[in-house]
Amino acid sequence: MNKVFGFMAACLLSMSIFGATVSFAEVEKPEDTKMTEEVKLTDAQKAELAKLHKGILEQKKQLIQKYVEFGVIPKEKGDKMVERFDEHYKMLEKNGFVFKGHEGGPARGPHGHHQSEE
Repeated sequence: MNKVFGFMAACLLSMSIFGATVSFAEVEKPEDTKMTEEVKLTDAQKAELAKLHKGILEQKKQLIQKYVEFGVIPKEKGDKMVERFDEHYKMLEKNGFVFKGHEGGPARGPHGHHQSEE
């Protein structure tokens, strides 16, 4: 009986390791990383994206203001978060609303501006 349980446990362990390996192998697809490098948005598309991003930015700011008002987060932290949102919008605007990764590549989506610009 113990041999059967041991065999089943070994099978389950090997299947979980194999499954994890397969899932990690599919995380990054090379063809996906080239998509934003080639995209050139028109002025109308940029204006539409800017309008959407500005709306999101304002809602995020309102949300943070409410958290500060309700005492969930301190005012200093709320101010810093709002400042960060503004920086994010400026970076999107600078990049023509096309997401850029580290080193100007698209690999990490919209958060490429986390690195130091100095």
